[in-house]
Amino acid sequence: MKRIGLALHYSHMGNLVVRLFEVPPLYVNTYTYTMKIVGILYDVIGNIKNPYGLVKATSRDDSIIGQAIYVKPQELERKRRK
Repeated sequence: MKRIGLALHYSHMGNLVVRLFEVPPLYVNTYTYTMKIVGILYDVIGNIKNPYGLVKATSRDDSIIGQAIYVKPQELERKRRK
């Protein structure tokens, strides 16, 4: 699994805001370290040096706040080929 960022908080719209260390392609599934699905990355905001991602969460789980967010390398390759 590849670490892409850190979960910060939920927005007013219910999306999870993630500080990105690496920007993956859009619409990839995101996971916690224990392979629990968090949601789908659907937007990248902010500037180039400090990007943030918006994850459309499958369910609101406050225990995710402060945890690292990961993607599967297979999904990264699949999304980049298209």
